[in-house]
Amino acid sequence: MKIFRNPTRIMIFIMIFLFTVNMAAFGKNYNPSRQEIESMIDEVARKRAIPSVLLKSIAKVESTFTHYNSNGSPKISGPCIGLMMINNKNGGYDSNKLKYDIEYNIEAGADVLLNKWSMSSYKSVSSVGNMDPNILENWYFALWAYNGWAQSNNPHMLPSYAKKYTYQQLIYNICEEEYDKEINNIDISYLPSRGKPSRSLVVPTPSNSHSGDIILYEVGDFIRTDGVRTIYNLRDVPAGNFKHELKQNQLGIIKEGPILKNGYYWYKIYVNDSIEGWIERNWLLRTGDTQNGRYVFDDIAFHWGRKNIMQLYNAGIVSESKNFYPDNNVTKEEFCIFLSKTLKLENEENKLAFKDKNNISQWALNYVSNVYNAGLLNNYTEFKPKDKLTRKEAALIFTNLFEADASFESMDITSIFKDINNLNSLEKEAIKKAYVLGIMSGKGSGSFCPGDYLNRAETASIMVKLINK
Repeated sequence: MKIFRNPTRIMIFIMIFLFTVNMAAFGKNYNPSRQEIESMIDEVARKRAIPSVLLKSIAKVESTFTHYNSNGSPKISGPCIGLMMINNKNGGYDSNKLKYDIEYNIEAGADVLLNKWSMSSYKSVSSVGNMDPNILENWYFALWAYNGWAQSNNPHMLPSYAKKYTYQQLIYNICEEEYDKEINNIDISYLPSRGKPSRSLVVPTPSNSHSGDIILYEVGDFIRTDGVRTIYNLRDVPAGNFKHELKQNQLGIIKEGPILKNGYYWYKIYVNDSIEGWIERNWLLRTGDTQNGRYVFDDIAFHWGRKNIMQLYNAGIVSESKNFYPDNNVTKEEFCIFLSKTLKLENEENKLAFKDKNNISQWALNYVSNVYNAGLLNNYTEFKPKDKLTRKEAALIFTNLFEADASFESMDITSIFKDINNLNSLEKEAIKKAYVLGIMSGKGSGSFCPGDYLNRAETASIMVKLINK
């Protein structure tokens, strides 16, 4: 072919070929939205028992929540890779996964931070207070060491470096400015005027400290070992001597705990008749509990409503699915499905008189009809089935379900909930009945939040209360 007789044309052809290959390699790689990234970080933080605000703030400082460059190639700076800027020069992680698996990169970031935390908790470097990991101020030295135990992160030495803030102060600033989470600095007078503090130094936790959002497990929870590590150690007592080695995805049941020791929450787990021992909460993933069995939804393991949701599943009211979406607001027609199945209302002839009855989804029609025929939707002429349900509307639906308790007739419900004074008498009476009967409670001290939408987890909680009635 004549094209290959011209060196210039050959060079152009090679450049086009390489560009095409690069686009094929990186074209499918894109940065998720910040909201999606933060959701992924929240999930990893929950699993690893790290305050989520710290892990999110590290991602902001390290990469401004971007994992890929504009051309789709992984973000790399020297030996550091991706969203969490993981330094993998010693090969502790899978480099390819660090580049192309964002969740793995976040997991590696959590692992790095926990390694730095362990340096303080086991007195390899300085520590703060009792090293309770759910106190944000106690992470000062672990944050200092995230990118290495640099002397430049000693606040006394800032004038000697071209830095405005120490690394840990950058994290604190992000926590406050972007997540409205204040973290108080330790008393820096404990730190030496130059260099790194000694590993024997224990700085008091500031008197005004702040809690994180670490979720603890309960006795009877089903768990499995989980994380980027491949080996997990069971010990004879919390922070004690090695007893047994576990692999990834080892199943067990929690027998005791939690106990705070050396900066970790420890649990005693039972694997089988010959294997049991203590392990850190950070490497355990809750998968169910002895009361309700294995969780059949992937998104409820850390949710306050998990047991209620599983009770509905075991009662046949909800079906197994990948996710339950507990924090999604429930629509009116969805609420009717929950209610009809919970009350075991029989299928009756469709007598709906709503002006907009044709807007009800076909899969929800019978259930809405059941609730309507039971006299629980008398307050509606237009139902708006796909609208979200407010808490006061839920109370109104229940008002015809039970007789009022005469012993509470003189109760002034506005003395309990200060935010319902502007409601009409029917709405107040419905809220009073739901409260007295224990079907619905307030949200926070002295508030019912009548205009707030009801989510699916709250709906499950209400249905369990109805079952118990």
